[in-house]
Amino acid sequence: MKNSILITITTLKGSKQYTITQIIKKFLITILFFFIVLMIGLFFFIKYLNSVIDTKNNDLQKSKTEIQHLTKQKENLNFKILTLEKNISLLEDTISKKEKFLSEVNDKVADIERIIQFTPPKDIEIKQRLDLAKLNLIDKKIMLRNIPNGYPVPYIGISSKFGWRKHPILHKKEFHTGLDLRAKMNTPVKATADGIVEYARFHKRSGYGNLLIIDHNFGFKTLFGHLHKIIVKNGDFVKKGQIVAYTGNTGLSNGPHLHYEIRYIGVVLNPLYFVKWNLKNYNYIFKKEKKVKWEEIIKAIYYNKILCK
Repeated sequence: MKNSILITITTLKGSKQYTITQIIKKFLITILFFFIVLMIGLFFFIKYLNSVIDTKNNDLQKSKTEIQHLTKQKENLNFKILTLEKNISLLEDTISKKEKFLSEVNDKVADIERIIQFTPPKDIEIKQRLDLAKLNLIDKKIMLRNIPNGYPVPYIGISSKFGWRKHPILHKKEFHTGLDLRAKMNTPVKATADGIVEYARFHKRSGYGNLLIIDHNFGFKTLFGHLHKIIVKNGDFVKKGQIVAYTGNTGLSNGPHLHYEIRYIGVVLNPLYFVKWNLKNYNYIFKKEKKVKWEEIIKAIYYNKILCK
């Protein structure tokens, strides 16, 4: 052939002749075939890689989603932890305040028990201690409401005590049956216990001048002498602390003052013990005044309280 190179190849099977053009064509066809196979391989390989990438992307997206979810859970958990810590702090603060309050209550109950001179049984709760103290306090208040106690006028001194003395006007030795309490003219005089007015007018024979006698429970009486003015009358009911008269200088008196007496079933008692008697030193009177049947009075208060329930 023109412009072609003829190549003869001889083998045992025979001889074959090729031209350069045919060899080139076969080479190109072979290259093209391998190229096509390579392209197909690359196509599937790329497709596989894409699927792997998609899978990885999906896994990555899931991981991101899980991370976001975990982050949110962490934020929620942190918030809950902060809330819990805040609640714990508030609870601890509340517990601390309650413990402080209980301690203060316990101290106050102890103060009340000390004031009313009451010793509670051991190992009982505060409420029971309060109930017992309350019952004990009620009994004591009944006593202090019905039996004379405290000063009938503001205390500024005593000019003459209970007992034997030389009378300042008669100038003879006699038994002074009360206390002469210093007081300015027209000082308000208060009842020292609940009672009923037995006498309220001038009493010439005794020398007490204007005299007020109040009859109290359990056999007690109080007498107020040398008064300027009496503002209650016979039969009036008076309460402890009520103003009943004003101090003066009537009768056998050498100056304004209050003559104050306490009697128990006709027996004169030393008023000094009674004016010093109050809730804080409740047992004081029982040690000082032995002429009064205190046990019988306490029994009477107890039985009266039972009957009133």
